Amino acid sequence: MQSILSQRQIWQNLGGLGLLTVLLGLVDWQHTGPRAVLGLIEDLHGDDVQAQALAAMHLGHIGPAARPAIPALLTIATASSSSYPRTSAAGALPTIDLSAARQAMAVWLPRHQDSNPQTRRDAAATLSALGPVAKPAVPALVMFLKDQGMGTRERATRALGSISLPIDAIMRGLIEALRDPEWTVRYAAVTQFSFSGFSSPESLAVLHDLTKDSNQTVARSAQSAVATAERPMQVSVYSLMLNQGTNRTYTLHQLAKLGPHAAGALSGIASILTAEQPLERYLAACALEEIGLMAKVAATALQRTLQDTDPIVREAAGATLQSIENKKSQTP
Repeated sequence: MQSILSQRQIWQNLGGLGLLTVLLGLVDWQHTGPRAVLGLIEDLHGDDVQAQALAAMHLGHIGPAARPAIPALLTIATASSSSYPRTSAAGALPTIDLSAARQAMAVWLPRHQDSNPQTRRDAAATLSALGPVAKPAVPALVMFLKDQGMGTRERATRALGSISLPIDAIMRGLIEALRDPEWTVRYAAVTQFSFSGFSSPESLAVLHDLTKDSNQTVARSAQSAVATAERPMQVSVYSLMLNQGTNRTYTLHQLAKLGPHAAGALSGIASILTAEQPLERYLAACALEEIGLMAKVAATALQRTLQDTDPIVREAAGATLQSIENKKSQTP
């Protein structure tokens, strides 16, 4: 015969469940967000490369509160060791500290002239992981496109797509890569046009040609890129994403790639100049620079941004204001 629990036993069981829930909640609290930073730093100092990479990615999600991890991340991001933790560490730095990301960039930038092909490939891959913050590295990456090594040219092409700024220089580099004799490099270039509608009349013409490429992988990808370019996402969708706070880093990056076509989102972009995250403020200033003369309506906000607490954000705001002034002087 099945026994029936007494009321006292029921309450004891419920109390035990409640205590277990509290303990699990405490463990979760200790291992998420800023509270997890010290433990993740320990993982960075360990010998397990997978644990290092995962810790770096987690720290990147935490953002500026993970600043105590910067020395360890920089050590890994600038090391000539396993690529997985190195690129993961480099990719984490921009969301944590823009200046630290630029430090990693400065270490790898001169290595595009290194005699070792593997070092040149590693340099391109690490600069790619840094994303738009590595904008000053674009001229060097364009030089990578003339490298004798196919692997270096491929990684440099992907890096140009990852950085995406300034648009004119990036577009010239990607068009060069679209014409590369190696199909893997052409494929790497085509994929940069496959999702956001990022294109120009010249790149679209080359993509049309590549729909008949002898390599079927390139040809199919080119067909997809052409279709995307002909039906780009509406700026109003990006504006809505900004207003809703949906992955603003991604959204601002996409708007910057649209250049003057992003003018419809001007007010939303300008409002991000006062956002909490430095990377968002940086991307907002970059997007306004790419919009061009129409961004002059945001001049007052940009002037205030010259006093930003982050030097990289201040630099971007100053470059945008200078660009607007230059375009004003060129306008009849």
